[in-house]
Amino acid sequence: MITETSLLLPLIPFIPLMAALFVALGETDDAGRQAAFVFGTVPSLVLGGLLLARLVTPHGGQSLILVAWGGFLYADVLSALMVCCTFLVVAGVGVYSFAYIRHDVERGLVTESGSRLYYFLLLVFSAFMTWTVIVSHLFFMFLVIEIATIAVSFLVAAYKTKYALIASFKYNLLVVMAMLFAVMGAVFIFARMTTSDPSLSRIHVLEMGKLATLLPVSLALTIVACFICAFGTKGGMMPFHSWLPDAHSEAPAPISALLSGLVILVGPFGFARTVTLFSPHYTQVVVLAAVFGCASITIGILLAIVQDDLKRLLAYSTISQVGYVFAGIGLGTYLGIYGGLFHAVTHLLAKALLFFCAGAIIYRLGIRRISDLGGLSRKMPLTAACFFVGCLSIGGLPFFAGFPSKYTVVLAFAQARLWWAVAVTAIAGTLTLAGLVWAAHRVFWGEESPRVAALAPAARELPLLMMVPMVSLAAAVVVLGVYPQALYPVLDSGVRSILALVGR
Repeated sequence: MITETSLLLPLIPFIPLMAALFVALGETDDAGRQAAFVFGTVPSLVLGGLLLARLVTPHGGQSLILVAWGGFLYADVLSALMVCCTFLVVAGVGVYSFAYIRHDVERGLVTESGSRLYYFLLLVFSAFMTWTVIVSHLFFMFLVIEIATIAVSFLVAAYKTKYALIASFKYNLLVVMAMLFAVMGAVFIFARMTTSDPSLSRIHVLEMGKLATLLPVSLALTIVACFICAFGTKGGMMPFHSWLPDAHSEAPAPISALLSGLVILVGPFGFARTVTLFSPHYTQVVVLAAVFGCASITIGILLAIVQDDLKRLLAYSTISQVGYVFAGIGLGTYLGIYGGLFHAVTHLLAKALLFFCAGAIIYRLGIRRISDLGGLSRKMPLTAACFFVGCLSIGGLPFFAGFPSKYTVVLAFAQARLWWAVAVTAIAGTLTLAGLVWAAHRVFWGEESPRVAALAPAARELPLLMMVPMVSLAAAVVVLGVYPQALYPVLDSGVRSILALVGR
């Protein structure tokens, strides 16, 4: 393993944090806040791309680790991939929000000060999300996760309605309490490692693989249970999912895209940094991760297909899809981790796309109930096409991004001889495709409802600036479905960086 010092690590989160201070303290109008947001996210996205390119570049068969501040900050390929995903999604959400939030201000749903707070919190979230994936010390990782959680909870409550405030409080309470289990697991590790290996002075992510072999079986499984509870809650995995449908449905549509596409990935990321490092040594961990993952896959889609609220349907679908990510990463094998990371990326793209499309309907018509919709393909054809692309990807149809990622996770189950998991994913995958395509048909190709007919003059495509992130995501879903090899070098390097911590 090669280690190099990099100034990019402290610089990348510093840029959005400075932009957030400018938004909060500067006397700016809406255009000024939008400009500050762009300057706070786009440079960090470019720097994140440079960071990823540096780490993916071959180094004589060895893994490269970039560090800063005496090793307090560090980045491998997984960290760099998460940084790129963070600023890609946040930038897309921000651009989509320029017109969306302005429209909400005009309708009286959000005040001018609320609009300022909205962009401030987005920038703060992106900074602390970045620190989450580059901090090497577990305790500090948990601390910045909590701060990012608080920022997101305020975004969920942007409309300040009764149900939005309840959803925000529920999300904040459950995730904060869940992270206490992660702290408990870290305390167990710290208490044991001081006697097992006195040379270790802190709970460093790079040492977790070594520590996993020094613990008694009973203690190791207790620690894993704590981490599963913590990161399963953060990622919305069944049965720790109860915050997710409420938060997704009550938040503004761009924030729903942020939650479903990016925020839940903190859970699988924490899994990769903790639980996955125990999997090669304890078969019980593999089975436990597969059971929880398959339960989430199955129950999530069963709850999704009975929803009449479009955003809640997509939210429950997220619970189902994140099960593939958790189960794959929890297997601890090359193929499992590869499939889990791959599906995390493809789900990010497709689900953000679907929430943007749902936001388009709400933006134009103010309707969320599927039974009140129908016939929109004739008035919003591009939105209909984008929504259908997202549904086919989530459903795992060939030539869309979700197919190769799901198929890889299923192959990993087969390789581990978990045939019951293969059967569960096959049945759940069929239900997912059927349920989402049926919902898309009812919304866009079904008979036009009286409510849509009454609002016919308002039913038209979005402004150009809102269409750009939506169409870009749809194009990315198709490109990765046709040419998934584009991600192979990054995913391969990411898996190898995780397995290097296990000593494999």
